[in-house]
Amino acid sequence: MWYIRPMQKVKIKVSRYDIFDYVVGNSIFDPIEKCIDPTKYEVYDTFIYDVKSKKDLIQGDKYCRFEKEMALLKKNARSMQPNEIDRLCEELEEIAPESLNVD
Repeated sequence: MWYIRPMQKVKIKVSRYDIFDYVVGNSIFDPIEKCIDPTKYEVYDTFIYDVKSKKDLIQGDKYCRFEKEMALLKKNARSMQPNEIDRLCEELEEIAPESLNVD
């Protein structure tokens, strides 16, 4: 008999300061990676990769939107003023996912 283990929801809190450090290049860690174990998980645009089980853990719309908007800010940050980046990081913090699907 096969048993499929359901994914767990893990609550997270993404910090605007972690977002800022990431988009301006002060940190190599995606802000979501700072909320989970970066030695076990890798963060991508639509999923989180579980290094141990070698599985893609599909995430919801809120996660995908956050990653898309953050990637856009990171791309444009070089041509923006720090106070403008900080304001957008605040907005990203508000739309950040509050939980993740993990194994």
